[in-house]
Formats: sequence, structure tokens, C-alpha cells
Amino acid sequence: MIEKKNRCTRCVISSELPTVTFDEDGVCSFCRDQMFFAVDDAVIEQARRTVEQLLASEKRGGDYDAIVCYSGGKDSIYTLQLATRQYGLKVLAFTFDNGFLSGIANENICRVTEALGIDHITFRPSQKNLRAIIRASALHPIYNPRTLMRISAGCKSCISIVNNTALTLALEKGAPFIIAGFTPGQIPANGIVFRNNYRFLEESREAPLQKLAQIAGPEVVSYFRIPERLLSSIDAFPHTINLLCLENITEQQILEQIKPLGWVQPRDVDGCSSNCRLNALNNYVHHRTLGYSPYELELSHLIRKGQLTRQEALEKLGDEQRQERDTIMRELDITESAIDTIAAVFKKKR
Repeated sequence: MIEKKNRCTRCVISSELPTVTFDEDGVCSFCRDQMFFAVDDAVIEQARRTVEQLLASEKRGGDYDAIVCYSGGKDSIYTLQLATRQYGLKVLAFTFDNGFLSGIANENICRVTEALGIDHITFRPSQKNLRAIIRASALHPIYNPRTLMRISAGCKSCISIVNNTALTLALEKGAPFIIAGFTPGQIPANGIVFRNNYRFLEESREAPLQKLAQIAGPEVVSYFRIPERLLSSIDAFPHTINLLCLENITEQQILEQIKPLGWVQPRDVDGCSSNCRLNALNNYVHHRTLGYSPYELELSHLIRKGQLTRQEALEKLGDEQRQERDTIMRELDITESAIDTIAAVFKKKR
């Protein structure tokens, strides 16, 4: 059972989150920051104008206008619908199969792509290599703790592979856009739309990638890099756009929008996921090692935006799927004592 922490009385940020402070009423410094609300709204509005200009002006000479990162979760499905029906983009949906997608999520993926009539491709890496990456991410200090405030180490490794593969596909297909389904709160507002810079990305990943290679094996490096032959043949990198961040929409409204496409809620995932069974383990390890949930910032942001209630957020955090988590721990040969060891390492750094 995850230990309960003191939480903000307005959102769900806990006292363990780095840099957070609370006033005498138990309200966190994020909720008290009025400047944050004004700046956030202004940045989102500017991003909306930038996206409109890009979609109107960018040349689209390839087979697809965009590669859509498509996990089968509610947010990525709603984003896929936005890209095709609202923005009229011709897309290639791309799914990264980490071996732990819910069976129902896989069915959702197929049903929705058929309902929308779009092309779809799945990348399923060697399960031996991928499980080595997942174990290494969970049990070793691969990433700087300050980069894990919004994401668990296991998810960060998977997302890095997703981003790298999506960029590779965009370059191969000549697609000027990559569409992602992050929510407000999962990423900073200034990350809603940006032009990819692979060279910078490669440099920033080098240190954790070397650690991963030492533990999981040198063969895993290829999942995080783009071949030089492809890089040397391009004129410009595509833009990444997080369309969902431009929408003022509640989770319930998203569910109402995607259910006609055949989407069904999986029952074998934790409260913070709608597609991946592995999330329950990733969150557990994150909480044990860093003392808080990687979803606290996201859920609290949605609360402050009026897109989620505090009670709904607490229910998500409380739905840990312990039985599913324990099953995955056995599959990956991850023990409680091994988690204790890495938790002790991180505790010294806190």
C-alpha cells in the first residue's frame, strides 16, 4: 500500500514534490501563483495561432500530412479524431507496442482506426530488449530526478522510443507534422508546438542512453537514435503539435466524443492510464523512489483549469491496480527488495 501524504487542499500535489510550499490553509504554491494562470492562458492562445498558421502554410508533398502518436488511450484517440475530422489532416497513426498494452486497448486501436478510415502502423520491438530497458529504468538511476517530476522513469524510456520512432517515420514519409496527445499539465505550455531539433535531442539523451546501454545492452541504443543516412537527406525537421492542449475539454467530454468510435474502457489498467498495464508498476516505483506520483502535476493542472475535480483526481491516484502490478513484477522479475535498493539510492539524492 502506498503511504498517504499531505496534499494541497485545492489540488492533489503532495508535500513530497520538490520545491512546493503550503500556506496555513494547506494551499500549495502552484495554486497560489496567480501569475501562472495568466501566463498559461496567454501561451496557449499564442500556440493556437501558431498551429493555425503552420497548418495553413506548411508544404505537404508527402503521402501524409502528419504522423499521429496513437497509444489507444482516450487522449490519443481523441487527438486522432481532432487531427482527421476537425483539422482535416491525412495521417498515419503510429502505435508503439511495449508488450504491456491492455487487450481491450489493442481492440480499441483497431476499432477506431477502422471507424476513422485511416492508415495505421505498429512498432513492437524485441521483447527481450524492451524488458531489459524497462527493468533498467525501474531499478537503476538512469535519469536525473528533476526530469521525472511529470513522468516515471519507465514511461520516460518508452516515450523516448515513441518520439524517436515517430520522428523517423515523419522523415521517411515526408510528413511535416507529428501530432501527440499530451494533456495540459503533462508538458509545459511552451511545449505545445515546436520544431524538432534532433541534434539537441541526441545530445540531451546521451548520458542516460549510455547508462541504459551499460545495463540493458548496447543493442538497445538503436531504439533511441535515427540513422545518419536519413538525417543527411533532409532539409528541415517536422513540427510536433500537441493538439489536445489547445482544447478546453473535460475527461467526461472526451469519453463522450470517442465512445461512438467504438472505444471501451480497459479494466486492467490503473486509474491514471487508459491503455497500458505497465503504468501501475511505473507509478509504484516512482512513488517508492521519489515519494510522490508522477501524475500529481498533470492532475492538479487539470483541476486548476476546471477540467477535472479534485475528487476525480484522488480516485485516479487511489486506483493502483495492485494485483496487476504484482503480476507484472513477476513477469519482469522485479522484487520489492530491488525496489527498496533503488529507493535508498534516490533517498540519498533528495
